[in-house]
Amino acid sequence: MNIQPILDFLTPIVVPDWGALVGLIPIGLLLLVLLWLVLTIRTFANAGPTRRAPARVAPVAPATVHMPGGSTAPILVAFGVFTLFAGLILGGPAVIVGVMVLVGTLVLWGREAVRDYDHIEPARALPAIVHEGPPPGVHMPGPSIRPFLGAVGTGLLMGGLILGGWVLIVAVIFLIWTLLGWLVDFTAEYRKVEEADRTGHLENIPARAWPMSALRLFVVAFLVVAVAQSGFLSSLGAAAGGPAASGGPAASGVAGGGSTATATVVAKDVAFDVHDISVAGGKAFTIDFKNQDAGIPHNIEIRDASGTVIQDQPTIDGPKETVYSYNALQPGTYTFICKVHPIPSMTGTLTVK
Repeated sequence: MNIQPILDFLTPIVVPDWGALVGLIPIGLLLLVLLWLVLTIRTFANAGPTRRAPARVAPVAPATVHMPGGSTAPILVAFGVFTLFAGLILGGPAVIVGVMVLVGTLVLWGREAVRDYDHIEPARALPAIVHEGPPPGVHMPGPSIRPFLGAVGTGLLMGGLILGGWVLIVAVIFLIWTLLGWLVDFTAEYRKVEEADRTGHLENIPARAWPMSALRLFVVAFLVVAVAQSGFLSSLGAAAGGPAASGGPAASGVAGGGSTATATVVAKDVAFDVHDISVAGGKAFTIDFKNQDAGIPHNIEIRDASGTVIQDQPTIDGPKETVYSYNALQPGTYTFICKVHPIPSMTGTLTVK
């Protein structure tokens, strides 16, 4: 008996061609998707409100409800979006065509929306009801300026944390004064509530006026400490003939005859006393740093023209003096700055010759 035909028939089943089977996977998935689409279309074809007939019956909207009819505008807009993206891919005139198609479909959709809006019946205006005050038993506290002052005090505190010194102290005092005033108002309101429990009649505390005198005092205090801390007065004194202008020792310069160029920088009132230092190129140098701000940390770090830190130094709390050592730099212009207070008054130019 010749069983070769039987073996040839069973061979693809027992030892299948896996490459061919893997190639059939996309076809199988496509068939499944088509089957799902057919079942979905069949389900929606028989869906909808039905009465006694199996066919779909269009719902009837109530007399006071406007139901717009079917619209092809969303489909057209989707086609316009497709055209636009196709134009972005193809480029050239196709982009203009895509924009024109999308704009045209949006205009059609807008026209339909305007027509639907014109069919909406205007709402009947209801008489306005104005209450003279809150209903009985409801306590509505009067307006208060304390939340606004609290926000201002918080902002000043954040600025004081950056600037430090007396600005921070005045900011803390302003915020404490605001919070204490807010606590006083809250206590007065609570006493009114307790009084209402006994008398059955609830009254608000008198409206608080703006504390203009105190606000003027704080404004003057902030201006004074800001000007003093910026070093503006010190620069005016030096220009008018202070110690630096009367022939005293220079604040910076190149040390002669040694391997290092030494400069002196003083930090006072959150400001450097000098903003220009010159050192010799290719040589290590030192900076004699004197921090005269009590309890405030400062340091001097070197940055290049892009702002990248080249050499950093640890901070010191004033009043204290230290000598920072720096490696040799290539000739050029650099920036020396306090990393704790990167503000103009604590920023200078380091020139390497």
